[in-house]
This record gives sequence, C-alpha cells and structure tokens, in this order.
Amino acid sequence: MDNGAGVSDVLLGIDHLVHAVDDLESCAAAFRKLGFTLTPRGRHRNMATGNYCIMFPDDYIELMGIVAPDKPDRGLRDRMAAQGQGLDRCAFAVADVDAAFATLSAAGFRTRGPLDLRRPLELPEGEVEPRFRLIQFDGGEMPLLNGFICYHDTPEITRRPDWLKHANGVTRIVGLFALADKAADVQPQWERVLGRSAVTTSDAGVHLTLGKHRIDLIDRGAFPTVLPELPVDDLPKVDRMVGMVLAVDDIAVTKDVLAKNGVRFIAQQDGTLLVPASETGGSVIVFMAG
Repeated sequence: MDNGAGVSDVLLGIDHLVHAVDDLESCAAAFRKLGFTLTPRGRHRNMATGNYCIMFPDDYIELMGIVAPDKPDRGLRDRMAAQGQGLDRCAFAVADVDAAFATLSAAGFRTRGPLDLRRPLELPEGEVEPRFRLIQFDGGEMPLLNGFICYHDTPEITRRPDWLKHANGVTRIVGLFALADKAADVQPQWERVLGRSAVTTSDAGVHLTLGKHRIDLIDRGAFPTVLPELPVDDLPKVDRMVGMVLAVDDIAVTKDVLAKNGVRFIAQQDGTLLVPASETGGSVIVFMAG
C-alpha cells in the first residue's frame, strides 16, 4: 500500500467527542447551563461508565463519567488521573464497519473489533438500548486523540428531533484542537492514517482534514498566538486534546444564552466566543458562526 495514501476514504469524519469527568451530574448541569439539550442518562452495560449525549444531526458530544465504581472502565480513571478531565477520546465515523475493519487490517493497522457496545437508556416510555460497534486501535496510530471508530446500529434511537435542538444554536462539530510539545513528532502517524494530502503544517503545528472536520495539533509555544485569549490555566501539562470548536446558527443568540445563564466567556476579536475549561469540567469550547 502507498504510504502516502492512507485510509482516509474509510474514515468519514468525527462521529463524536468524549468529554470525561469525575462528577457526571455536575458536568451535565454545566452543559445545560451552556444552552445544550442533553439526552436522558445512559449507562454502558457491564461497565463502570454512564453518559449523557449532546446530539447534532451528523455528530455529537458524549459526556462520560463513573457511575458504577466497582466495574471495569477501560482505563478511564487511569487516564483522568494522568491527564485530568476533559476531552478523552475522539470517535470517527465509517459507512460500513466490517469493510472498514477489513481495510484497516489489510493496511497493517493493529485493530480489534468490531466490538459490540450497548448502553441502556431510560426514556419516559420505557427503556431502550442503542447498539454500537467499535473498532479499537492498539498501535498508537491516532496520537493525541486516543481515537477509535464508532458505528451506529440503531441511529433512530439516539437522534430524536427534540434532542437535536439547542438553545445556544449549536448545529455541528467543526473540529478540535490538541496540545503537543512538538506536533511534527506525530505527523508521520497521521500521514499513515489519512494520507499526506490530508495533513498540512504551519508555524503553529500540524493540521488534519477529515471530511468536514478539522483537527489542529498545536505546538505548546504557538498556543498564545493561535488562541491569545485562552487562559494559561486551561493549558494542560501533558500533551492531549484541549478543546472543541462548534458551529452555531446565530452567534448573537449564543452570546445571549451564555450571558443570561451566567457562563463566563470571552468574546474574541475574530467574532468567536471562547468558554474556558473551568466552565465545562475540563474542555475549552469555541463557538463560531456557521
């Protein structure tokens, strides 16, 4: 296989972002204050974790926390102890999970799957059980993002029309940004995954394009230039994802919702609104028009 080609035709874009916290209920309250509509709480069967989801038409945010401490958590508690709360994983979407697994395996990626995942969800009309299939990467192929593939077997359950409407006007994930001491060190791994044409560089770091999503891996020294309004305390001490960029219908409406709900935010010179990690439980959020 041409090392410059990657397997970007398999990955359609970001499926969802996982925001992991110690206190799931406090996190849910914080995101409601930000103007998001949350799904009812779910739980991962036979696992320590539970979640709330913030659904958009084509992608979503998962708020995850420990709700059954005596059960296994796939390393979540260890990761939070090492890196803190906030963005923990990035899930990618595929059109056909079995074909994706075959393609990735043939290309030499160390993968496991497709793995079944179920999470009972309590609705007013009774319990339902969304089902997913996951592909995990075991060879460090997706550095900084802790990436995996998520395929939805029951999308009709998780995308109810009333869950897609948010007071803050958010419609989709634009992308995310991560911190690296030297982003160029992980460039070869991402070129192997996405192909060279999807990976560009700048003075700030390395930039990935996948479908309609953009992922910026920013050098630590460049952060003050890229996000000059970002509080220094929001920069983690270790290399990891820092925040997400979300598109809204009307930035003035978003600003009004944040102000009315007492959310601390910074109106940046480019017209975007930056919400510091202290308001979300660990992840910076940038709201932008579009």
